Amino acid sequence: MKQFGLLLVVLGSVALIQSCVVIENQFNAIPPGAWRGVLKLEGNRNIVTSEDVLFEEVSEGELPFNFEVIYENSNSFYIVIQNGKERIEVRDIQFGRAEGTIKDTIRINFPVFDSYITAVYEEDVIEGTWVVNNRGENYRIPFEAFHGKNYRFTELKKTPVLDLSGKWQANFEIDSEKPFAAVGEFEQAGNYLTGTFQTETGDYRFLEGTIQNNKVYLSCFDGAHAYLFEAKILEDSSMIGSFYSGIHYKTTWEAKRNPNFELTNPDSLTFLQNPAVPFDFKFKNDAGKEIKLSDYGNKVKIVQLMGTWCPNCKDQTDF
Repeated sequence: MKQFGLLLVVLGSVALIQSCVVIENQFNAIPPGAWRGVLKLEGNRNIVTSEDVLFEEVSEGELPFNFEVIYENSNSFYIVIQNGKERIEVRDIQFGRAEGTIKDTIRINFPVFDSYITAVYEEDVIEGTWVVNNRGENYRIPFEAFHGKNYRFTELKKTPVLDLSGKWQANFEIDSEKPFAAVGEFEQAGNYLTGTFQTETGDYRFLEGTIQNNKVYLSCFDGAHAYLFEAKILEDSSMIGSFYSGIHYKTTWEAKRNPNFELTNPDSLTFLQNPAVPFDFKFKNDAGKEIKLSDYGNKVKIVQLMGTWCPNCKDQTDF
């Protein structure tokens, strides 16, 4: 009887402690903290690749990325998308309840890039679609995200067969008549891998991923780009893989380590056809006044040709 009485006291204490730590949610939308987002590219997986390139570590067709939800108060929050060292704040966010389904909904509008995520959410899961307006009304990719998951591709820790850190000579569209060159630059720390591919017209942004044994995975999502790279490290230490840009572009690529490889000098790619003819143009500013480049006389002028949909151009503008 004494033991039974003691047991009742202990259980009662546990129940009392549990009742004391129950805290109501201090937020009105999705939970704060780390999230793992996934864009599902299943419909784009018919690319021709070597039968030897099998990617068993991750689910087929998933382009993962990470983001954090940060609350400023109970009604105001923003999202920070993470790609390697890159951090993108997204503050144009709407949330509420759909009238027809009575489900909690969220719309994340990406700055500048004319794209958004629309989704429903319940507890720790978000499900919806990434929509890119400038690619047509049918450009939609299924999206989902899971709260509390901070890994990108996988939590596996298979020992890498190679350290990819350094410069790589790469070729894209190797199955076409006109492959194009790129420079891969990577930093590896154990299984963790970051880097980018530079081409003669830009780069493939801030890539982040993992290397598992002889398989390489890299991705980037910034609201404008959705890049997925997968590759296999061959016995001669070269790589062969596939590259997906959303659901509209796919190709194969190969790379070999070459610290001395350089792309074409950019000054030879863009130039004046006739330097003797003054470079001039005119346009109307936002007030409707006509502006000519020659109006500024001998002052130093910087002319930038860009697209508002282009994160590379945005980086250039900031610079």
